[in-house]
Amino acid sequence: MSIPTGNGGERRKTKTKTQMKLATKIVAAVSMAAVLMGSPLLAGDGKTFKEKVVVEEPRQWYNAALSTGWDSLYMFRGVNVLRNNDTYGSGIYWTDLSFTWNITDNDFLTVGSWFAFGTQNTSYKELDIYTTYTRTFGDFAVSFGYIFYYVLAPTTLYSHELNAKVAYTWDLGFMTVTPSLTYFFNIGPNNDDSGIAPEASSYLLARVDGSIPLYKDIVSLAPWIAFGTNFRYNASQESDGSLDFFNGANNAEVGLGLPIKINSVITLYGYAAYSYQWNSLVGTEPSSFWGGAKVTFAF
Repeated sequence: MSIPTGNGGERRKTKTKTQMKLATKIVAAVSMAAVLMGSPLLAGDGKTFKEKVVVEEPRQWYNAALSTGWDSLYMFRGVNVLRNNDTYGSGIYWTDLSFTWNITDNDFLTVGSWFAFGTQNTSYKELDIYTTYTRTFGDFAVSFGYIFYYVLAPTTLYSHELNAKVAYTWDLGFMTVTPSLTYFFNIGPNNDDSGIAPEASSYLLARVDGSIPLYKDIVSLAPWIAFGTNFRYNASQESDGSLDFFNGANNAEVGLGLPIKINSVITLYGYAAYSYQWNSLVGTEPSSFWGGAKVTFAF
């Protein structure tokens, strides 16, 4: 059984993406603020005019975010994790708390935790602890991270995972486009020894995110498209009931999010997503539709 990462479509995508947003917000305060205003990864600079003198405000040394939300399915790397034999699958309710230390204008360290439980499958509980270091070079960002997955119930499972990500943001005027590539490597333990996936298995996610402003910087559309490649992380269900932890294409996914900025602290977000897989992934229909919503408090 392949368990964890989720999204704002895919929960962990959302988690990694949130970390990147927090990290790269600061860069625009140093350069290119006017050009990149409205980018999903960059924000404007903080300058004030007083007595005809431009004064640069002190840079905030930290960012913190608290998010809580619901997903109608727990889709993780193309797999419907909480699929039951007699139902399409259970949703999850989750809460994420993260803190980012703005080490320099280009270096950021994020630590956080994510806790979830099933809404229909009420026995399911999971706690993840993560940390990510991000370095930005203008519109280009590189991240390295670690995630500890711990499934508390109904069966105790855990996993140590490393990840690396590169992303670049283009401003096209009417929208921004951010392609990214993320590689996840499962350190272990093995799946037959309380692990969630085979030891030394991995997963490669290619994704393109967009941001289209609809009303000032308050309402926007956030479309995405993604393609996953599996390296013995997920398994196919064979006709005889056995599992085949295969190498190759895993699934394709598209989604559309709607962020609404209530004020400088509170943001609402809703999304709808679709995933198609052709490898008989365990517990997963060839076509899966799901959606969700969350609220984020950023400080």
